[in-house]
Amino acid sequence: MKTLLSLLAIVALVLGLSWWFAPEPDPELLSPRTDLPWQIRVNDDGSLHVFDLDIGRSTLADATAKFGPPERAAVFQRKEGGFDLEVYFGKVHFGPLTARVVVKLEAPEDVLRTLAEQADKREASPTGDWKFPLRDETLAELAKHPVTAISYVPGTRGLDPAFFLERFGTPAAWLPEPDSETARSWFYPDRGLSILIDDKGPEVLEYVRPGDFQLPSDAQPYTD
Repeated sequence: MKTLLSLLAIVALVLGLSWWFAPEPDPELLSPRTDLPWQIRVNDDGSLHVFDLDIGRSTLADATAKFGPPERAAVFQRKEGGFDLEVYFGKVHFGPLTARVVVKLEAPEDVLRTLAEQADKREASPTGDWKFPLRDETLAELAKHPVTAISYVPGTRGLDPAFFLERFGTPAAWLPEPDSETARSWFYPDRGLSILIDDKGPEVLEYVRPGDFQLPSDAQPYTD
């Protein structure tokens, strides 16, 4: 009996010391996450809060602080006219989730035209737009430009509609994607969100301010 009590005392001592000298847990692991793709809020000023950023107000510097250093940036000259400025962050971790993230930045058209002219080359894109990859040093010059849109491509493919219904609710409208038998888009205009669901390809979530959201003219009301 004495031997058993002695063993129990030793075990209790070891457990007590382990607890006492154990490192402090990471507060980020204990705090509830606020940056998941379905955690969306429209702010009073019309900006859209998602991924701990405010689309329409947060800058590239804010996005970099959240997602990490960008991998590259490019200006796109749309075939119908005008320019877009996009920055690619590659693989980003959101707790257990991973995704590729692209942000679109606001800039005057003359600035975008100048950036395109300063690019070392131009590339054709599948959409028919011209792509002008920007030099790495140009990214520092874009730090204060506001974010106008975020694209989120989940690392897990083949997510079914039930996954999105559970987390985002019923969309207001939907649209089958042209030239595809497996893809369709869901639209949530009041949250500035569109979701491309593809049974055989990657899903894409795109966020903009609700005031900037444009529902396609041929979108259909969603019914179960």
